[in-house]
Amino acid sequence: MFAVTAAFLVVLAPAPLRLPELLAEVGEGAPEVDVAEADVDVRRAAVGVAGAWEDPQLSVMTEAIPIGGMSEDADPTMISYRIGQPLNLFGRRTFAKRVAKSEVARGEAGLRRTRWDARAQAVSLFYELWMVDEMGRIVDEQIALLERMREAGLALVKAGMGSMGHHDVLRAESEIAVMEAERASLEDERLAIAAMLNTLRGRDVDEAIGPAELPTSDPLPELDVAAAAADGTPEVAAARAMKEGATAQRELARRMYWPMVMVEAEYEQNLDGMPDGVGIGISVTIPLWWWDRQDNEIAMARAMERAADREEDAMTKMANAELRMAWSRARASERTVGALEDAAIPKLRETIASIESAYIAGTGDFISLLDAVMELKELEGKRVEAVVRRGVARFELDRIAGEEVAP
Repeated sequence: MFAVTAAFLVVLAPAPLRLPELLAEVGEGAPEVDVAEADVDVRRAAVGVAGAWEDPQLSVMTEAIPIGGMSEDADPTMISYRIGQPLNLFGRRTFAKRVAKSEVARGEAGLRRTRWDARAQAVSLFYELWMVDEMGRIVDEQIALLERMREAGLALVKAGMGSMGHHDVLRAESEIAVMEAERASLEDERLAIAAMLNTLRGRDVDEAIGPAELPTSDPLPELDVAAAAADGTPEVAAARAMKEGATAQRELARRMYWPMVMVEAEYEQNLDGMPDGVGIGISVTIPLWWWDRQDNEIAMARAMERAADREEDAMTKMANAELRMAWSRARASERTVGALEDAAIPKLRETIASIESAYIAGTGDFISLLDAVMELKELEGKRVEAVVRRGVARFELDRIAGEEVAP
């Protein structure tokens, strides 16, 4: 019966939360990603509209309708059917579509930035979730140790070996109460983190989330490799698309120096026995005020090109600096984690074990043991924070670059 119950609980328990699966979900299900995808769809639809052919114009006109009787020298009555089609010539259609496609490229760059920003938020929450679980484990270990200290104090009091044993017991119980309150606070914090993670995943906010499974720490790339990724960030790509659009806009404005052309066809229906007739015609606009429109449009497009060049340069420099900063933070956190895990915490655990053994034997000091326990908790907390900083800073390289920066 116990085995069946245990198996049932295992089935009900939520699976561990793994970072790769989380990032895949967030990249598709985050609310802000949905909005950015819809914006790109609108921009893509606009490409089909850009440079589209104008509708033909149809007119019907009746001429020479007699009023007050028909005279012999009156013109024959006729109905004229005329259809005209404006022609989008001289490459205007091509460049209008290039302008629209540049807007699509800018939207896609924005979508890429939105995806990576959403993933970065999820990474931060993932490590917060792991930190909460890890701190809960640390607090549980400290409570178990304090309970052993309390039991050892009670044993010393009963054996008459500790004149201050009852004070030790009270102090241990006080610390246990504080840590139990901290444990409850961690549970509340976990629920809040889980709700936000579920929102980013596109799931119900109340869905249970299993423990965060810490991924293997990827080695840092060389600094020059990380900095080189600045050339391909979404912001740089957006600036390049902006320049492409401005160049296409300039070429489109140049083609506006040429006239707009309309071809027309006409059919004349005579109602007085005269033969019907047909006709064709071509009409053009006269770009007379070129200094008031075309020149200004070209000047505006050139100014946009210069602005795009400056933006690309500025975004590249900023991304380079941000990548170097994230790399330095990840490197510093990596060193901190190594120092704590390899030396400081193992040595302090050995010290605590020695002091605890002495206290149980009646030869140790309670305050020294309690101080060591509190110091261990502080070091463990620093280790957890350093692991979180390392993971977030490592992913920050990918977020800034808008792609995975390989080691």
